[in-house]
Amino acid sequence: MTYTRLTRRDEAQKLYYFENFTLELKDKVLHRDMMITAKNGKKMRALKVFSESLKFMKDHALDVIDRHTSGVKYSASDATWVLTVPVIWSSAAKQFMRETATEAGLVTESDPERLIVALESEAAGVWCKQLPKEGFMEGDLTEAETVEQISETQYMVVDCGDESIDITVHKMVDGGRLKELHRVSGNDMGGQRVDKNFISFLREIFSDKVFDEFEKSSPSELKRLMYDFSICKRYDGEVMVQCPYNLQQLAGKVKDIEDYFEGNSDAEWESGQILLSGAKLRALHDDSLRGIESLIEEILEKCNLNIRYIVLAGGFALNPYVNSFVKEKFGSKYKVLRPVDAALAVVNGAALLGSMPNVVES
Repeated sequence: MTYTRLTRRDEAQKLYYFENFTLELKDKVLHRDMMITAKNGKKMRALKVFSESLKFMKDHALDVIDRHTSGVKYSASDATWVLTVPVIWSSAAKQFMRETATEAGLVTESDPERLIVALESEAAGVWCKQLPKEGFMEGDLTEAETVEQISETQYMVVDCGDESIDITVHKMVDGGRLKELHRVSGNDMGGQRVDKNFISFLREIFSDKVFDEFEKSSPSELKRLMYDFSICKRYDGEVMVQCPYNLQQLAGKVKDIEDYFEGNSDAEWESGQILLSGAKLRALHDDSLRGIESLIEEILEKCNLNIRYIVLAGGFALNPYVNSFVKEKFGSKYKVLRPVDAALAVVNGAALLGSMPNVVES
């Protein structure tokens, strides 16, 4: 938010702004001196970027706790910290996060048991299993019981995040514990894939040359554009996306802005805004939807499972195309559930894992 408020381009270009930097841990050879690149082209140690981010979160959490507890002062060492990671991360990436947490002051090297590194899909599963039917979208769960009260229930959690799609399958066993039936699997077809497809579409409209210049000269406007698009992803049908002023100016130097949309059935120019057709918005999701479908089908085909529920969690699960697609493809054989607070399922589950870390059996 600070970055997008800086309307002066020279100010924004001085900042070390790292976007989606957790993706830097995927498929990389990791070491303490590894560097990552900011939006302004300058580099910084990845360990510094990650540890400063975690330190900010830690200090913020302790500050909130301090404001709500009178007469008691808590420190980082009083807490058990839970870091959730995508399943597609390697063991090296998870170890990197442990080092980062130590660097940020969450835990010390002499007290490592206060840190739990949990898989996002497992955390989401722990949260969803104890939700009553009121915790799911209306009509999803018709039984009076929670999922965990139905003996021997097998359920699949599809954690739809911005970065990745992670899937795990659990069975309820005695004492409310979970038994892992399928080792978690995932891919990088999360919500950010839709964003990338949208950028590619804008490049098709305005040309690579115009859009390259826009990215270089107006980084904060680009961030604001993608924020506006993230709101549009919550709807189906045609949507209006505000076209940044500097992109209009750069494109207008080449030809009239309306000419870029001449004969384009996917988008129209509407007084400073891009009217994106419903068909095109749906098409931008195709890669992600196919990625979700193939992951689910792969698990169902390979494993001898008796799954009763498919639970959609994560912020991308709130997307209407994701929800309707999974119900259309799998709803005839499995009950598809989506928590009301799907976007918070991982963090809420992480809190539960912190209080009962051995609830999941491998």
